[in-house]
Amino acid sequence: MLHAESIKHAVDQQLPAHDGFESHMFRIGAYNQAVGEDSVFALPFNDNTMALLLLSTPDMFDVAFRKWVVLKTMEFGSFDDVAELVSSPIQSFLEDRLEILREKLQKVEENFEILHDYSMTPQRRPKILMQTCGHVAGAAFYYQPRDFQEEGLQWPTAGRMGPNLKFIGLSLHPVYGGHFAFRSVLIFPNVLIPDFQESVPRPILTDAEEVRTALEKFNYNWKDSGFRDFGNPSRRYSTTQMEFFGRPVAERWEVLRPWVEGGAKNID
Repeated sequence: MLHAESIKHAVDQQLPAHDGFESHMFRIGAYNQAVGEDSVFALPFNDNTMALLLLSTPDMFDVAFRKWVVLKTMEFGSFDDVAELVSSPIQSFLEDRLEILREKLQKVEENFEILHDYSMTPQRRPKILMQTCGHVAGAAFYYQPRDFQEEGLQWPTAGRMGPNLKFIGLSLHPVYGGHFAFRSVLIFPNVLIPDFQESVPRPILTDAEEVRTALEKFNYNWKDSGFRDFGNPSRRYSTTQMEFFGRPVAERWEVLRPWVEGGAKNID
């Protein structure tokens, strides 16, 4: 476990809590057992293979991402130039941070693979189920609709989802509720942790009706972000962050313009 702990320490140094990141360790076998070992989502690694789940907290946007936006504006010369050339700012920011992490990790463990929340197979299927990883790693409790269906109860109501849309589950964090996001999973094929025991996620909601209400909010009205407040989180996304994620992608850069109006002084 010493090598595994040194890897986690290196990751946490590059993606620290004050920049809005958390890492949670788990074994690939625990994930495969959760999704089903014969499932298309099972991963082809030894059951004891070490993995690290990375998630972002509210501070990622308001601290680390804000600094990145200001620095990119200085690098490109103007806010409008950055907005024109960078179509996906959050993804570009995370890619920059993970590239630095990749270089640092090479000194600790050369062989690793990174899967992102947007990683897809050629069949347009997720390469990994992030919410399952979050539950297995003990990072957040994953509420799946199938666990809250009752005999005689027609739920969820048929026909309310759009075409080709599935009523899906919701993860809630013990501190942030729904004010967080799963970002990536790092897999270390040569690092085995047979004695590691994953943390058990703490249920945030215990009343079945409240869970169903939260799931409905998430599936039917996710744009208003009301689902994020279930469980009475002690930390939430800022107003700017909520507005950013609530806007259509093409309009998101404009939400960030006030960050750079004062130039570099806004970095701190």
